[in-house]
Amino acid sequence: MSDIRVRPYEPKDQEQTWHVRAMTYNDGRPIPVEEQVYTTSTPFVGEVDGKIAGTFVIMDMTTTRGDRAAWRTGGIAGVAVLPEARQTGVGNAMMRWSLRYMRDNGYILAALYPFRQSYYRKFGYETCGLRVKVTCPNARLPKIRPELPVQLLAKEDYGQIRDCYNAFSRARAGMNLREDFHWGRVTGGTRAIYAAGDPVEAYAIVEHDWQFWLDQPVAEFAWTTVRGYDAILSLFASIGINKSSVSWYEPADGLMLARHDDQGVTYESEKPIMFRVIDFRGALAQMSCAESGEFSVAIHDPDLPENDGPWQVCYADGKTRVIKSNEAELRLDHHAAVQVLLGQPSLADLARNGIANDLEAAQRLLPPLPVYCMDHF
Repeated sequence: MSDIRVRPYEPKDQEQTWHVRAMTYNDGRPIPVEEQVYTTSTPFVGEVDGKIAGTFVIMDMTTTRGDRAAWRTGGIAGVAVLPEARQTGVGNAMMRWSLRYMRDNGYILAALYPFRQSYYRKFGYETCGLRVKVTCPNARLPKIRPELPVQLLAKEDYGQIRDCYNAFSRARAGMNLREDFHWGRVTGGTRAIYAAGDPVEAYAIVEHDWQFWLDQPVAEFAWTTVRGYDAILSLFASIGINKSSVSWYEPADGLMLARHDDQGVTYESEKPIMFRVIDFRGALAQMSCAESGEFSVAIHDPDLPENDGPWQVCYADGKTRVIKSNEAELRLDHHAAVQVLLGQPSLADLARNGIANDLEAAQRLLPPLPVYCMDHF
């Protein structure tokens, strides 16, 4: 049986670690030395019989739950295993080790974009929310006379769209309250920032493709008002004038389907994000709610049994207290628990399908909310 060990990355690991990444993400071609840097994440390695065979990173994020909570989250990314070391168990070991690491280091949630949901579900991750890719043919882009002017911002002026992004994030769950290094990832390269209104009520980040009659993808689109949304749609009609279509992403409560749907416009779920609860009690204790109520809940978490409970949850006057209990009115597995925490599928959705029992006091603290994330990692 192989000896498998997972640990933090050390400078001496550079050559072997970046070889693993090259074999997984760069077609086996060596990654230039000047690009072998970790600027926005913390790296870790997995060894098989003393040789580095796997790697992954954790990026610090802060995940919204509407205006009720903002949870420290570890974004798992760059998961890579050498082809010859796959199915040895090193990938599984890295994922389970990361759960304990995050628990011991104060994380509340974890998040990742899976290559296959079924694989990461083994470690307690579950799909939350919906990322809807809208692809609109040029001829079907709405003809709108905007109320707000749209301007091109310089990259260093991204602070002007920050309040719009934060308001968009606080109206939903799953969004990352960005620090400057997150914004650097989003606005880098040749991307253009377009903003509607002053102060900004909507914005889009676009990497222009000069070629004609192709789809023009939009990297990011957020809004706080209908007129802001419509102003950016008018921009899409302009930048799509010599394209076959324009595509962008919206959450489940996006306005294209609600207000501008037309024949030929397509909607598809693409690049779903998965979340995992790391500290269930901590997540509940950080919830703020103007209403009052009380309920008890237990979950089953085979990898982090500290989460199990049962927990008595009492909330009032914007504060929530969570203590050990002897019983549980609500029982969830750790997959359903993270969905209920974030809000989509909601507790009501799960109860409707017989996965959980409908509990009014829990629903008041944890109401339905669209779950969405615009950060790619």
